Amino acid sequence: MTIRAALVGAGAWGKNLARVVARNPRAQLVAIADPIPARRALVGAVAPEAVLVASIDEALGLGVDAVLIAAPPELHAALVGRALAGGADVFVEKPMATRLADAERCAARAKALGRVAMVGHLMRYHPTVERLIEVAASGEIGRLLRVESVRRSVAGDQRDRSLGALWALGPHDFSVIERIDASPRVSLRARVGPSGDPVDIEAELASGLFAEVSLARAALTKERRIRIAGRRGSVVFDDVLAPDRLFVNGRALRVPWEEPLAREVDHFFACIEARAQPRTSFEDGLTVVRALAEVEASIAAGREAASSGALLA
Repeated sequence: MTIRAALVGAGAWGKNLARVVARNPRAQLVAIADPIPARRALVGAVAPEAVLVASIDEALGLGVDAVLIAAPPELHAALVGRALAGGADVFVEKPMATRLADAERCAARAKALGRVAMVGHLMRYHPTVERLIEVAASGEIGRLLRVESVRRSVAGDQRDRSLGALWALGPHDFSVIERIDASPRVSLRARVGPSGDPVDIEAELASGLFAEVSLARAALTKERRIRIAGRRGSVVFDDVLAPDRLFVNGRALRVPWEEPLAREVDHFFACIEARAQPRTSFEDGLTVVRALAEVEASIAAGREAASSGALLA
């Protein structure tokens, strides 16, 4: 069975999704939906057989099996709801929602309907990150003590411009950290710049693992780095300098390369065929949104405390 798929959202990332869906042998891209004609025409050039429409409802009307959503994040929850109500399995880019209550509703609705529902946490499909997680779990570097993640973009490298650094970049890191250690957070501290950028987060997990995450959307240099330290060594991944290798206790380990986005989309379609739960299910996406909401609450509490201190002074 060929899966009839629709893409909703024809921005820069939507174009990437259209490319990999059009090339995937499991599926046929039958519709591209976006309210802006020029954008859907541009992305439509990647998949000439797709029907170009203005809305998700028009796409669902073509009888699709699956909807892939790459619209602005503040629209994700509403579009997920429309896709589920229209009878489709759903892939939504990260974050699955920008409010915790919306993410909870999406996850509950997808489960109740028995849909295959997946969040696009791209780093979980990166071959080198997969190997990083395997090394961390193997015991090779001993009991895990600390994970440090740095994700900084330069000013011209910004999707999701409506979001601050926490919600635009943080889902990548929290998805990976949750996979490394799903222990509850026992403490959380966050510092943020005046316009929501940069964001620096420190968390201690119940297991004893200490996590540090640094996020910025307008840094001087682009950085994408994860380091895990254990009692017997460390493993480092640098997606900018060496996306196809890890450094385990200083030793380079090359990882066979496959495009993460193509692997991610193929996983979604394979789960539809098998009616299986995806690796990054809506439950996984909800866990990430919950973590981001906790950080947001910590930032708000810090601002309130600072304001109260200023008033007392």
